[in-house]
Amino acid sequence: MTPSEPAFPESQPASRWYWRSLIAIPVLLLAVFAFGARVDIMDYVASHELRITAVEPGGAAPYARADWSLVSARFIDGGEGARLPLSKDRKLLIVRLKAVPEGKVADEAQRQTIWMGCSLTLLDGHGQRWSPLSFVLSRDISRALEPTARPVPGCFEAARSLGLDGQPTLVEEKFLLPTEASSDLSVRLSFRSALPDALSFPLEPR
Repeated sequence: MTPSEPAFPESQPASRWYWRSLIAIPVLLLAVFAFGARVDIMDYVASHELRITAVEPGGAAPYARADWSLVSARFIDGGEGARLPLSKDRKLLIVRLKAVPEGKVADEAQRQTIWMGCSLTLLDGHGQRWSPLSFVLSRDISRALEPTARPVPGCFEAARSLGLDGQPTLVEEKFLLPTEASSDLSVRLSFRSALPDALSFPLEPR
């Protein structure tokens, strides 16, 4: 090896690859981030209520292969007697909807695909949201208020038989609220299989 020759000539290609790799890392990371962000956005859209259709009072709206309408919304307080003891700062709101399916859907797997993940929640004008009472407590309250009547199923339970015979189905949920939460209320109906679409029903509880 003469003094004019470089000590490690073979290191020059390796050095070039090193710098190219180093430069490529930010580009690759950006691509990964962009792909991950897109997936996150798609997941967010598919799991949130983003397109809300407001249903006019007394009207109905198509959603998840059925026409939905508000049947009733009523408050109950402790004044209804010992059947339902409530504290003075609480009210019970009972909301009932009706679903008229487009037709009979006898296949269990198909029904689950259409009406999977039923959710009925309550909102006020400030964005406060309430979940319904558990189905066990809801059933017990129904029996306490109307001992001879068959309890109307909640959203999740009703969705299991919705469309089975093609007949209208009633859905009822109960919400325990502070007494001051009595104005500018609405219920939000959605199915996980139909998101990001949802229905909103303004309430005028009697």
